[in-house]
Amino acid sequence: MDKINRVKELVEYLNICCDEYYNQNNPSLSDAQYDALFDELTALENETGLILANSPTQRPGYEVLGSLKKVEHDIPLLSLAKTKLVSDVYDMAQTADGYLGLKMDGLTVKITYQNGEIVSASTRGDGQVGEDITHNARVFSNVPRKIPYTEKLVISGEAFITVGDFEKINDAIELDEEKYSTPRNLAAGSVRQLDSAVCAARHVSFMPFNVLEGFDDLPRKLDKLKRLESFGFALIPHFTLTANDTEATAKDKIFSLKDTANKLGYPIDGVVFTYDDIEFGATLGRTSHHFKDGIAFKFGDPHFETTLRKIVWNISRTGQLTPIAEFDTVEIDNTNVERASLHNITFIENLKLEIGDTILVSKRNMIIPHVESNITGENENRDSYQAKTPDFCPVCHSDTAIKTTLNGGSEVKVLYCGNDNCPGRQIKKFTHFVSKPALNIEGLSEATLIKFMELGWIKTLSDIFRLPEHRSDIISMDGFGEKSYNNLCESLENAKNTSLSALLVAMNISLLGKSAAKEIEDLFAGNVNEFLNKIDEGFCFTVIDGFGDTINDAIHSWFRNTENRKEFEELLGIITVQKWEKKEIDTDNMFFGKTVVITGKFSTLNRDGLTEKMQDLGAKVAGSVSKKTDFLLMGEDAGSKKAKAESLGVRIIPEEELATLIEL
Repeated sequence: MDKINRVKELVEYLNICCDEYYNQNNPSLSDAQYDALFDELTALENETGLILANSPTQRPGYEVLGSLKKVEHDIPLLSLAKTKLVSDVYDMAQTADGYLGLKMDGLTVKITYQNGEIVSASTRGDGQVGEDITHNARVFSNVPRKIPYTEKLVISGEAFITVGDFEKINDAIELDEEKYSTPRNLAAGSVRQLDSAVCAARHVSFMPFNVLEGFDDLPRKLDKLKRLESFGFALIPHFTLTANDTEATAKDKIFSLKDTANKLGYPIDGVVFTYDDIEFGATLGRTSHHFKDGIAFKFGDPHFETTLRKIVWNISRTGQLTPIAEFDTVEIDNTNVERASLHNITFIENLKLEIGDTILVSKRNMIIPHVESNITGENENRDSYQAKTPDFCPVCHSDTAIKTTLNGGSEVKVLYCGNDNCPGRQIKKFTHFVSKPALNIEGLSEATLIKFMELGWIKTLSDIFRLPEHRSDIISMDGFGEKSYNNLCESLENAKNTSLSALLVAMNISLLGKSAAKEIEDLFAGNVNEFLNKIDEGFCFTVIDGFGDTINDAIHSWFRNTENRKEFEELLGIITVQKWEKKEIDTDNMFFGKTVVITGKFSTLNRDGLTEKMQDLGAKVAGSVSKKTDFLLMGEDAGSKKAKAESLGVRIIPEEELATLIEL
């Protein structure tokens, strides 16, 4: 197998194994098997000079910025002329050979390498001036951190989030006011995050489409992109297009690329044709807006006529009521579409929507259903139109109120439920609380929780643990019985004995996921009271590796909320949070505060045991040797880590010497 592909394969597989080990507690590999593959990956990285950003040999160092600096582009990042006619693309191909490639729908980014490492990255901005996003480019999921090319290399490409990852991120939003609208908007916001940990968590991908500087020996664009592929970058899906191709062939290739994007889950907004010969393309010049060596074919979003049948109002955790259009089913891109968000009152009023109107709907970027226009409203005199909004919340029947808010700099009218205790606002909080990543209380589906809420049994999170008081009513309910009731009681009892990390996840604090919650648990040895005391003292969580100001602020903001704090402390009267005694660390020992790497086989301790021993001494155990490594602890059959340590001048401590320094 090609070594570059083997690196990619190992990175993907070992990351899956890491997730099984650390998050699912269900490892599929033994430690020895994992170590063997890890060492193989390390050796290949050293041999090829390629290190991917998400390689398990690299522990990402996240950065938090106060703001994004402006960056002036030496080479303007201009756009391309656009067309919706296949004939325009075909005509260009008659002049010179070129290729068709997907036009990814994300944010254009420029990345610069020097001596094989990323030295800068910036957004396109207005083409002349962008923003510095170097800290985020280093955590893009498929951008190599190190490449086997020492000369200056400047590339441009698209940062994007796949449709699958977009849907996963939206599915995980249970308590937020709104979900993200499109993969493009999510990618653009992620790339410009000040905290790179946020960007990394959203799995931003990058696909290069041009080499602006470097590879001077290659006269063709596609050859330069293929060289980038040999360095670990993804090669954009493409077809060649020449003067020998017919217009029908050009059309087939364009729409075949569209099908490819759908299968791969790539968000796109068209296809790009560009001349392959760089020198020829340069002779064509440019306008102030675009280069003339290529053209972007835009698919557009086909509109489908249908009839509006109903507007329903969905409630969020914040009490905002979002209007949803329900219309006669239309088939778009082989899927049936019958609902689309109407966003807010202002959107309805701009379209002058009435039930029974003939409307045009689309799937924007082939993903998001959207109401584009109102044919009936445009043909009728509705100058004094005002949207009909419900006077009462559809869930709790409390009074509603219209508020004006800013959205993208424009004022919009939004409808709210006035009842802070509306069951519709609470249900998502409850479903997350009982979910598997949180307290894992089985037997409480969303439908069951809604039923219990309607009966008045659940008003707070603590009420969930009081459900056994309703035994006779529960066992007589449809879908329940004595066995289901007993299983629920057993699950509730198990949940009463939990960890600090599980409880924190259950509270659904913004940005605080399972891994971050475990870091907090380890810091306080599971002691929830010490954790709360530190909260009150204004403890800064950025001392934890990988925590930035964004996560720190989110934690403190959540606990400053009086209702949140009250509910948390009420739960502590029911739940026992596991804790353990902190081990006193001798800060004078030589390993305290140092970074160590472990390699080889040890006769006295296995790797996990030695890792725990070093952590007890206050050391940080890393997976690979780097300039930041202080010591390499070496057992028998040491692999490539020894050579790397020697080349960097890292002190190597064999097992025999280590035994004299610490008690093994």
